[in-house]
Amino acid sequence: MNWASIARRNWVYKVAALVLSVLLWVYVQAEQQGSQVLTIPLDVEGLEAGYVLDPEPPKVVELKVKGPKASLTTLSSRDFRARISLTGARPGSVVIAIQVDSPPAVQVISKTPAELELNVDTLHNRSIPVAYEFKGTLPAGYKAGQPVIRPGEVMVSGAKNRVDAINRVYVQIPVNSKENLATSLPVRLQIPGGTGEDNNVRISPKAVDVYMPVTEEEQARTVQVRPVQSGSPADGYKVAGLRVEPAQVAISGTSSALQTITAISTASLDVNGARADVVRDLPLLVPNGVKVSGPQSVRVTAVVVPANSGTVPTPAPAPVPEAPKEPVKEEPTPGGTAGTPVGPSTGTTGGE
Repeated sequence: MNWASIARRNWVYKVAALVLSVLLWVYVQAEQQGSQVLTIPLDVEGLEAGYVLDPEPPKVVELKVKGPKASLTTLSSRDFRARISLTGARPGSVVIAIQVDSPPAVQVISKTPAELELNVDTLHNRSIPVAYEFKGTLPAGYKAGQPVIRPGEVMVSGAKNRVDAINRVYVQIPVNSKENLATSLPVRLQIPGGTGEDNNVRISPKAVDVYMPVTEEEQARTVQVRPVQSGSPADGYKVAGLRVEPAQVAISGTSSALQTITAISTASLDVNGARADVVRDLPLLVPNGVKVSGPQSVRVTAVVVPANSGTVPTPAPAPVPEAPKEPVKEEPTPGGTAGTPVGPSTGTTGGE
């Protein structure tokens, strides 16, 4: 059998069939291929201790890959590794290509970025006290105490020129509540041209614990002194009135502590068996949370008179210097004339 002659027969059809077979294979392969975009972490290798990159390289790299569709369906970023090698690098500018390790059946079409221009600098550490600033407004009548920040200093690390440019590190303390504040707050940087974060500088720790007491503000008020009597005078005598000097005292305290206080009472003045005036210096009974400005005691006089006598008028007590006095309006009164003062009675109270 002459194989050469057989091969020469219908050679045009045979070549056409071969071409069609190749085209069909290419078509099938193209139909089975696909592409995918992945974002993978970028590793930095070989940078010696005591050096730092400024600016720091990006944290991730974007890859466009292609391969069999069956392989792409199970593909993830964990199947790839992007890295730059800085072994032997010294201070100065360097251009580093990004290397990518990928599975055998997958081809990397592109990577973004493909290379990096970096600057190697010496690492500088600086310990800086943590300052603070308030953000917001406290409710009316409340004030913020001295914040306690722990730790009081943080370590800032990075390229020397960046670390030296930091003006301060601080936390922003929110002040918008009546309650004490106990929380953890992020440390911020104040640098030329802005505040907040600098990704090229590391802070350790990144957050600090803050405690800030919030208390009510003290208010001041002037109130009357209320004398208290106990016992009864001797038979045939009566207490015509009680006189207290000073008749008013200045007090201070929080708004809630002063809210219901209209007067401050004295300790009890014992008039049991008295046949004449009883005079005592008595302490003021001051409620919790309230302070009295000045002396803590007043002089109380019980005016004792025979039971068959009229009430003996007593002079009005002198006002306390701290208590401001408003001018008394002069206006006509029923049965009187203009110029007759209309105002409060004296500090003497009648009693039997």
